[in-house]
Amino acid sequence: MQVSPELDRLFEALLGEEKKRIYEQIGCQLAHAIRFNPLKGPIEAQGELLREQGFRFDPLKGLPNVYRMTHQPYPIGKSLSHFIGHVYVQDIASMIPPLVLDPQPGEWVLDMSAAPGSKTTQMAAMMANRGVILANDVVMKRIRALINNLQRMGVTNTAIFKWFGEQLGNQYFERFDRVLLDPACSGLGTLHKNPEVLSWWTPNHCRRLASSQRKLLISAIKAVKPGGVLIYSTCTLTPEENEEVIEFAIKNFPVALEPIEVAGLKTRPGLTRFRDKRFPPEMQKALRLYSFENNTEGFFIARLRKLESLPPPRLKKPRQELRMEWLSPKSSPVKKYLDHLSRHFDLPDGTFESFVFHYQRRVVALSREMGEFPFYGKPVQMGLVLAHIMSQGAKFTTEGAQLLGNRARKMVLDVPDLETLEAFVNRAEVPLTVEGKGQVLVRYRGLIIGYGIADEGRLKSQFPKSEWPFRLMPAPPSGSDECPKSEKRLQ
Repeated sequence: MQVSPELDRLFEALLGEEKKRIYEQIGCQLAHAIRFNPLKGPIEAQGELLREQGFRFDPLKGLPNVYRMTHQPYPIGKSLSHFIGHVYVQDIASMIPPLVLDPQPGEWVLDMSAAPGSKTTQMAAMMANRGVILANDVVMKRIRALINNLQRMGVTNTAIFKWFGEQLGNQYFERFDRVLLDPACSGLGTLHKNPEVLSWWTPNHCRRLASSQRKLLISAIKAVKPGGVLIYSTCTLTPEENEEVIEFAIKNFPVALEPIEVAGLKTRPGLTRFRDKRFPPEMQKALRLYSFENNTEGFFIARLRKLESLPPPRLKKPRQELRMEWLSPKSSPVKKYLDHLSRHFDLPDGTFESFVFHYQRRVVALSREMGEFPFYGKPVQMGLVLAHIMSQGAKFTTEGAQLLGNRARKMVLDVPDLETLEAFVNRAEVPLTVEGKGQVLVRYRGLIIGYGIADEGRLKSQFPKSEWPFRLMPAPPSGSDECPKSEKRLQ
């Protein structure tokens, strides 16, 4: 694809001769990056299981739980570790905004443009499933991907909304401790994997996006509490969508830029001048990531602190708070199902005390703090489906088993080797004997993988069906899959 003269002039003004390095990466498949999921067990054990499957990866120094893939015997998206939510494939630059936001357990966090859930699931893990994340998006197709990722990763502290982001600041005025705004942008930081951006990019399109981004940022500033933190990030490089949007915010609202430190990556400060435009000197506290310097997406990230309260909005028709029917672990009807699980697996006292529950022919677990959160609209979905109802009690879902199964003191079966595990996850006959009746949790090297049913002393696999067979017995690795050194190109 050809780079338009207008875009070429933009890159020339930004980078001079270095623009060639961006062009060289167009269509280049960079090495995948991953993070592990502490909600489903020790990440060291998850890493060992991934290595056993033949994958190789190196930690990125200075960034917690960030790894770059060096060898994939097959696409990691078809691995068992990905399927059961041990790993999330995410560009390294995309992981930086949540790390910089630094959400804490127990806080209320707004993710304004959440789908498909990369940053949402990352924040939920950082918060140890405590507190509340309101994850919002406006496109139902993207929301379905968000729902799938939240369930796969075992997230209980998130409620999904389908609102226009501009509404959130007025309806949830100064409610959130932290806000992440990663809005739709022109995507110039993703040219290595999305060269089609070149076919539709125009300055007018950027200006329309920037107008929308300013409105969303106003809403985000309204939504965050005085003293709270707001992260604005994009995967594009245009000053119109980055520095100009932040300049608008700091000139019109009581917010101030804060410095950002990111170890392990080469960063550049935000622009203080571009062509004939001058930006405030404090714009240097924002940062820019260029793809050719880190083999990542290009990104812009700004951290804003809200200094004081704003005048409350005047709403023509304020939304009424919905009355949510939360259930404690000791409330009917969930109590009898949780008691059944506790007896069947000999779970310690207090296993369910960190949750509230919602019941609609299945048991949904949510963070305890969700019970204190005001709902001004019906969420699309919330929490994690923990258990299904049966005539004689309840059974864990696979995700529920993975989340709480390591607390079980009986009805747990340890798989001795990778070959047997491969049979289990492919729903084949498993050559293991089991005692007792009913649901059995299946564990491998300390990690709950799923569950089966004890059937006349044998284990009948109930592992979820996949569109492809899982291959766990790897061939020896050879070479590295790293790009751009290998100059692999997208076909």
